Amino acid sequence: MPARLCYLDEVIPGICVDLKYCGYDNFVGRPIDGYTTGRRAILRRDTADRLARAQQALAQKGLALKVWDAYRPHRAMQDFYKWSRTPNDTMKAEFYPNITKQGIYENRYISRTSDHSKGLAVDVTLIRMDTGEELDMGGRHDLLDESSATRYPGLTQEQQANRLLLLQTMADVGLRNYRKEWWHYFQKKEPAAPRYNFPLNDNLITEP
Repeated sequence: MPARLCYLDEVIPGICVDLKYCGYDNFVGRPIDGYTTGRRAILRRDTADRLARAQQALAQKGLALKVWDAYRPHRAMQDFYKWSRTPNDTMKAEFYPNITKQGIYENRYISRTSDHSKGLAVDVTLIRMDTGEELDMGGRHDLLDESSATRYPGLTQEQQANRLLLLQTMADVGLRNYRKEWWHYFQKKEPAAPRYNFPLNDNLITEP
């Protein structure tokens, strides 16, 4: 693993991680290329440090983070695009009910590249520390729909409050939100930062 990256659980021991692209509970409906050999989240170390500060702040409220995606190999982005060019629409009703597969790109829910591949972005939600129960955020991860916008007006008061709590907590540690996806946060964009393509593996050795 490049020296600038790290396993997230080394920085935040016990962090709750459920990498959706390792399994079948995602908008493609199968494990994604680059996610088949590991389930430990990886991030750039400075991004992981920011997430640790967010976790500490939430703990004071009896809450914690749950991570759905972190470092994403560039090969996964290529896999997404290849999938978008096929007729298979088995996950449409659950994940992108109001747009076509091509509309996922046209509406900028996904692009051909991602800050995830630089280790600078995470997909997260809030959970209760004592039970692990997810807070009601008004929609699931990767629901590619206008209702996933962070400030979507059709939310209940509780759902809106939960999204805004996550937004403020992450902003306080310098992580920005992508306004169309309440779960997606990233460190300030660095155009020159390297994009990585190595597959996830739970036993990587860090480069010297």
